[in-house]
Amino acid sequence: MKIRNTIMVVLFSLVMACLSALEVDVPNEIPAYENLTITLKPSASEGEVAQARFFFVQEGKRDPLYSEFSLQKGEWKTSLPYTYLKGEELTYYTVMQNADGQYFRDPQIGTRKARLLQDTTPPKLKLISPKTFDLVLDKEQLVVFEILDESALTDFSISIDGEPALRSGAFENYLSFLIEPKEAKDSEISVKLTDRYGNTSMEKYTFTVAGEKVPLFLANAKYRSKLELEYMLDMGKSANTTDIQTMFGDLDHTLNLSFLLGGNAYLKAGPIALELYGDLQDTVDVFTLTDAYPNTLQADLQNILNLYNPIDFANEFDYTGEVPRKYENDNQFYAKLSFFGPLFTYQFGDQKETFQKETINDMVFRGTSLGFDTPFFAFKVSKGLSDLGLYQVAWPQNFLGFQLKFKARSAWYLQTNLSFISSLQGRYADLKVSSATSDIGTLYDLGSVMPEQNMVLGLSTGIATSLVNVDAAFSFTLYNDNASTVLDVNQLATDLKDQTGTDVSTYVGYLDKVQSVFPILDYFLPTNGLVSGLVDKDAWGISYGVDATVPSLGMEAWVRKTDATYKSLGSSIPTDEFTFGASIERKLFGFDVSGGYSYDQDAIRDILFNDIIALVKPDLAPSDVPTSANEIAHIVHTGQLGVDTPSHPMLGTVGLDYTFTWETTNADALADKATDAAVKSAILTSTENDVTLTHTGELRYRSGRYKLGDVTLNFGAKTKDSYITELRVDGTDTDTTFWEFSYALTPSVSFSRYAINLGFDQAWSTQSGSLTTYGYDAKFAIKQTFFDTINLTASFDQAFKTSLEAYRIGGGLSLEKRFGLISTSAALEVSFYDSLTDNTEDALTSSLTVKGTFSR
Repeated sequence: MKIRNTIMVVLFSLVMACLSALEVDVPNEIPAYENLTITLKPSASEGEVAQARFFFVQEGKRDPLYSEFSLQKGEWKTSLPYTYLKGEELTYYTVMQNADGQYFRDPQIGTRKARLLQDTTPPKLKLISPKTFDLVLDKEQLVVFEILDESALTDFSISIDGEPALRSGAFENYLSFLIEPKEAKDSEISVKLTDRYGNTSMEKYTFTVAGEKVPLFLANAKYRSKLELEYMLDMGKSANTTDIQTMFGDLDHTLNLSFLLGGNAYLKAGPIALELYGDLQDTVDVFTLTDAYPNTLQADLQNILNLYNPIDFANEFDYTGEVPRKYENDNQFYAKLSFFGPLFTYQFGDQKETFQKETINDMVFRGTSLGFDTPFFAFKVSKGLSDLGLYQVAWPQNFLGFQLKFKARSAWYLQTNLSFISSLQGRYADLKVSSATSDIGTLYDLGSVMPEQNMVLGLSTGIATSLVNVDAAFSFTLYNDNASTVLDVNQLATDLKDQTGTDVSTYVGYLDKVQSVFPILDYFLPTNGLVSGLVDKDAWGISYGVDATVPSLGMEAWVRKTDATYKSLGSSIPTDEFTFGASIERKLFGFDVSGGYSYDQDAIRDILFNDIIALVKPDLAPSDVPTSANEIAHIVHTGQLGVDTPSHPMLGTVGLDYTFTWETTNADALADKATDAAVKSAILTSTENDVTLTHTGELRYRSGRYKLGDVTLNFGAKTKDSYITELRVDGTDTDTTFWEFSYALTPSVSFSRYAINLGFDQAWSTQSGSLTTYGYDAKFAIKQTFFDTINLTASFDQAFKTSLEAYRIGGGLSLEKRFGLISTSAALEVSFYDSLTDNTEDALTSSLTVKGTFSR
């Protein structure tokens, strides 16, 4: 009887369970490329839902995953991201617990299944920006496409006219890349897309490239202003002492006022455009304010009066009534007038000029420039002050330059340029007065500071294709560091006729005619210094070389030779150098890989006589027999290999570099050519005759950013170690070896408004008598208190040999606070240095800086 009752209870429970109305709205066919939203609908008999979970089983996984239901607008719902919808079907079941603690399962036994529908449609693109398939010539633009596809992309590639687009990316359902067309022709864009279901499509588009379309009439203007007051108090800077009372008695106060008031305007009407720009900007010690002003403003006005007429050369060199410039300033002003865009431009005021990197490169000057630019031909002339000059510090320097350029769009160019830069300028009659001193010489009483003069001539050509870029350049300079004694050309001709019988008066007459129309010699006067430099062969310099790049491979190669006497006052390039080499830097499988080799040599002999004339007329070449040890050239061979791993959110990135350096000389080759035994001995035993071999490895690690709630952690470490072999020191063979080691650790942690950055480094060597140093640094920052930022810093450095030699302790506190347009800051720094070997080097110093800024 009991058994039958038990069976009846079980059967009744099963029947009631089968009649349970627990429902989840999962369809029989589910798109696997869309997020799945599931709604739970319990019946009244199951009561009120306390909690519920949707369990699903993934292929290859033994244990099911689940998603929690939540109450949303009166319904119990949960979402399953499409990334979990893998395979051919979804296997699932649902479990619910009501408010009374009872559990309900659907289905009661086993699982339910739904078919997963795969994405079979290839991705498509829709142009978002620009609105049409039109691009602007010579302007960087962002092209954005919307990705029309049911599933996410796993791979994409973009090519522009057959070359890969290096600056591109995909985010969510948008694909974008940067493009800067260089030619006014149609640009072909190809995009290959692959989604996570392997559907692949190739989209091709044609963009029309044309010049930027601008309105017929356009006008705008804006202004800017800034005022800053900075007070600095330095203590203990004048004398080395650790006495606190002495430190407080050694005070140096500075109160600087910085200001900016400026504006610019642009007006365009049809093909004519006018741009105006002006800034009154300076930083001056308040205690010298009355000396600096109105002097700097007067000097600026003098510049304008001297330069305003581009063809009035006489007025440019009229120094009568002028006052010397005593202070520098940052005032800038210019007016630029253009016709038909870049076809014709005229600019007056402050500007920057570049002809060729070896001659005139990014040279700032105040004056006038006139340019004419077409797709096949360009011409430019510029003149003005390249150095405004400071009383008892520097002579003013004038600049006159020309550039002539032929080109075929951006594919090929050939240009030449000629420039004159000189300190002492003007007509001979004005400079060589009866008192033997010039107006400008009297104005700028610089004493032993001599005026300079410089002429630079450049020639370069190059090609730029989608595969390779090549630039070849040659430049010649005449430089004289003492142009204080000016020669009278007519008197020079007379002297030549009297002393040698050579009559050059006819040529001087031609020169006078040219001078009357275009006064070149006002910019490059004949001087005694120039003549003596030509005689001694140290007035001229030559530089030539070739650079080539393969952009798609990240490769670069170069060869360049510049002699020691090459100098341009309008450019800064390495001189006294012969160098060649090649390098590569590119990304492979996500890794940044680099490598290269370079050869560098100094003590470059005069190129004009030793290379050019020797090639044309070998019998005129100077003798290659050395006469002293000063002709020793240092030669450096350098090889480098490096790799950086892709950045991983958790593992971070690792970088590794290896550098091989072989430093040697040509002393042995010179000694073999020496005919004098004393010279040969001096070369071989010279202190410049060293040979060193160095292997250097550098390992860098930067962790990812680990975020645990409000706590963020990251860590950095690096080590740089070298194995050095000294084969020869001061001409003596040694064959000694030693190691140099160093490493640094930089952990940091931030929590809410607080951040701590720590640093530790150590460097030591196995070389006898070397120092071992330790450095400890800490920075603690607090944000979003009453002050915007509070920074506390501390440092401790030590230096050891056999024992402690010296140590330094430093600390600082800085505060920053902003009130609308006003920002304020204060910084206090304290430093204590103690030398255990020389007490005269001990020092206790501190500085306080308080700053307030108003900007708009």
